Order: sequence, then structure tokens, then C-alpha cells
Amino acid sequence: MKYNLKLIVIFIVIIVFSAILRFYQIGSIPPGLTIDESSQGYNAFSLLNTGKDRYGQPFPILFRLFDSIQVPLYTYLTIAPIYFFGNSIFSIRFISALSGVILIGITFLLFINFEKNRKNNSLAIISALMVAISPWAVFYSRICTEASLGVTLFILSIMFFYFSLRHRRLFPIATFILGLSTHAYYSERIISILFLIGFIWLFRKTIFLQRRIFILGIVLFIITQIPHLWVANSGAFTRRIIQVNYFSEQFFQENSGNLRNIPLGRLLFIVREFVSQYLAYFSPKNLFFDPDPQQGVRSMPDLSVFYSWVIIPFLFGLRSLILNRSLSFVKILILLLVIGPFAASLTRDPFATIRVLGFLWGITITIAFGLNYLLGIFSSFKLKLLTFTVVVLLSLIQLYLAYFVLLKYERSHNYGYSYVELLKQIELMRDKHFVVDSSREPAAGIMFAFFKKYDPNKLQKDLGPLVVGRYYSSFDPNEIYIVDNIEARPIFWKEDACKKQILVGDLLAISDNQVKEHKLSFLFDIKDTAGDVVLKAYETDPDIKCNLNTKILVE
Repeated sequence: MKYNLKLIVIFIVIIVFSAILRFYQIGSIPPGLTIDESSQGYNAFSLLNTGKDRYGQPFPILFRLFDSIQVPLYTYLTIAPIYFFGNSIFSIRFISALSGVILIGITFLLFINFEKNRKNNSLAIISALMVAISPWAVFYSRICTEASLGVTLFILSIMFFYFSLRHRRLFPIATFILGLSTHAYYSERIISILFLIGFIWLFRKTIFLQRRIFILGIVLFIITQIPHLWVANSGAFTRRIIQVNYFSEQFFQENSGNLRNIPLGRLLFIVREFVSQYLAYFSPKNLFFDPDPQQGVRSMPDLSVFYSWVIIPFLFGLRSLILNRSLSFVKILILLLVIGPFAASLTRDPFATIRVLGFLWGITITIAFGLNYLLGIFSSFKLKLLTFTVVVLLSLIQLYLAYFVLLKYERSHNYGYSYVELLKQIELMRDKHFVVDSSREPAAGIMFAFFKKYDPNKLQKDLGPLVVGRYYSSFDPNEIYIVDNIEARPIFWKEDACKKQILVGDLLAISDNQVKEHKLSFLFDIKDTAGDVVLKAYETDPDIKCNLNTKILVE
């Protein structure tokens, strides 16, 4: 297919615009690092310098994350930005932002080859722009999350699957990329198999024309799954789904109500939960109107997954899918929409958007179909351009207020911002010993180790013995991190108050009564971006405290 200069320029403009949305102030918004981000960053730093993660495990198939597991691909890819850009928030989020930009490029390339629009590139432009500005796409591209990489690989495989219908030699490439996506995020482990089965069934007459290529593709997919099988018996492969599903007896007893008294009560309960969770992802209220219910680090304040106005083109997009359901890509898109929420529906979390990014991409494309139809009603190109420009600008204003203003000032405590600021203060007092309470922020220690570029060999020596022989089988969320003059752990008042050191904790960790009881002296506090005090630092006085205790014991 020949691409004219105008189309190439438009493509470059869209990519540059998308990159700005994703990389602008990515090191400071969101402010701070989450527990997942801190773990990803330090493991990549440790691998770069020692070939082992922070526990001393050489090139793990899966990575430990306190009491959970992280899939590996994002961590390994983060080694490169850590090498080039150093230990920074930008480096940790780089792969996610880059994945978001690549996803837009894939979308554009896919639709300039769409069978119904090869002479009219408006659908390619609209689809790419809608992915570029959609709240879900911008948000997840700007935090370190394996889901961003997972959805990009998954949609890339869909593009190759679609192209393979005309060029069947691309089928093995499609299956290999699809298999690779299962190492990027949990949801892809389930929906990739469902998609492969569905695609083969839908296009079996075309695919089976060259059986050798089909068999090669299936073999490549199976090969990519070998690492999963390697750790299957350890329980690590299924640990995350076990943590969040609703199949356990305890969850059934606590939430089943009257179904407990029915012989088939548990089965009915599981079916009810699945159907309820599945349908929630098709709710217009959840998609277009209500703010994303995932609070904390997985949503923006006062903004839904999509802008409210796109419900109109979405409805027209559904009409377009029905009218064009015989087209190959429309069949693939409908398949994606049907299977997209399946993995998330197996969990107890309502409307967990991070687990359905492939589905949200499909909804975005449906919106683009509808918007392309609505704009086609206008005969004047200038009127089309003006209308589209206005709605995009209004959407960007809404996005700016929700993300770059409200999120920055309302959610900084969710991203450990105060601990990043605390480290700056600690660096000014290197001659002092600090105990930082990590009861509600288990990532504090690994965050300090990352920013201080703490020697991975030393950390491996401390943490390695905790996981010897049980790296994939036993998990303890209460890990103690000793990083130079900092100990990140719960405060043990009986011992810590009798040592000359500085105790740091949130308002729950160190109360006013404890300050009085243990004769602590206030040193400084740390505020979040909204100006609220989050952490307080106190210096102990063992001469007064411990002598007083000794005197009481003697008397």
C-alpha cells in the first residue's frame, strides 16, 4: 500500500502528540512511586548490576513482590532505561509510556489497512486520536504497570492475526507475540487462549489452507508457555488469581447469603458473581459517567474511563459493527469485546479497569467507528475538522483538570510521595540513624534502596536467606529493609525508644500519646502535595526514657 506524504505527516503529528501526553512530567505526575513501581525499578537495577533480583534469584521467571508475584517482561525491559537514564521515576515508567505510544502507532497502521477504508484514512486517524486521548489509555501509560505492556503486545498480535488472513505466513508471528503477551500481564494469560481459539474457529476455512503454517504457529505459542509450566507446580503461576478470586469457601460463606442453604448454592454463587462482574464492564454508567471506582493508584479523580460525550458515537459505533459484521476485522473486534472482560470477571473486584485494557481498546475502536460515521454526515471538510477539534480540546481540558491538577494534589499519598520527600530530608542528616515505619507502606524500604542506588549485593545478602528453597512457594509481606542509615520496618517501641535514633511514621504509627509516653522530641514533618502532614519525625532520648524505666523497675 502506498502512503502519501500528507498521511505520513498526520501520523507523525499524532505520535508526537501522544508522546507529549504520556511523557510530559512523567517523573513527577503521579508524584512518588507505588509498591509495584518500586519493586520493578530496583529489580531492574539489581539485574543490570548482578544478573539477579533483590533476593539473589538469577533471572527469575516470575518476580516476588512481598506477598504476591510480578510477571517478568516489564522488569527485564526496564533494565534498558535504568542503564541509560539512571535510577529515576522516569526510568521506571518509561516502558509503560513507550508502550502507550506504540499502541497508538499499531492502531493507526491497522486501520489504514482496514478492508473497508483503504481509500479513506479518516478511520485510522480518528481511531489513533481516540486511543491517544482516552482517559484509560493516558492514565495507564503514565504509571509503571505491566498491563500497559500487555495490552500493546496483545493488540500487536491482533494486528498480525488480521494481516495473516491475507498473508498467512504472518500467522506464526501473531501467535508468538500473543504468547509473549502472557508474560506481560495476568489477564493476557486467560484472554490470549480464548482469543486464539475464537480466531481459529472464526477463520478456520482460511487458516487451514496452509496447515504447516498453522501448526508452526500453534507450536510457537506453546513454546512461549513453557516458562509458565515450569513454575506451575510451585503455585506462583496461579497465586495472583487465588488472591483475588471468589471461589474460596471462606468468601462463599461471608458473601453468599441465603445461597448457603441451597444444595447447589456454591455453584449458583459463582455463576451469579461471574455474570454480575462480567456485565459491569458493559455498563454505560461505569464506562462513561461515574468516576473509575478503583480508588488510589488506579484511577483519576472525577473522571470516568471514557469522556461522557463519547457515549453517542459509541452507540453509532455499535450500529456500524452490526451492519459490517461480515468484515473480517469487525468479527475480530466483536470477539475481543466478548472475551475482553472474562479474566477480570473471575475476580471479586468490581470493574477493575487495569485487568481489561484490551477490552477498553475495543470499546475505543467502537467509538471511533461511530465518530467516523457521524463526521461523515457533514459534507464540509472544514466543519468536520472544526467539530472534531472542539470536542478533542474540550476532552483535553477535562483530562488536564482531572489528571494534572486533581490527581497531583489529591492522590499524592497513594503514590508514596511523602517517602520520596522524606529521603531528601534523610540525605541531609546522614550522621543520624532512622527507623521508618513501613506498616502501611511496605514499599518504603525498596523505594529508598532504589533512589540511593543501594548495592544489590548487600540487599541480596539480607533478603536472600528469607527465600532460600521457597522463592515461589512461601511469601511474607513483612520484610525488613536496612539501607545505609535507614531501617524500614514496623516500630518496636520497647527496643526502639531506648536507642539514640530518629523514628519516622504516619499519624497512626506515632500518636501524641506515644510521643509523651516515650519522651520523643519532634524534629520535622513531611507534607503531601496538598499541604497536609503525612509523616512526622521524632528523636528518641534513651537517657531519659530508659533511665526512667529502670528507676520504675527498681522501685
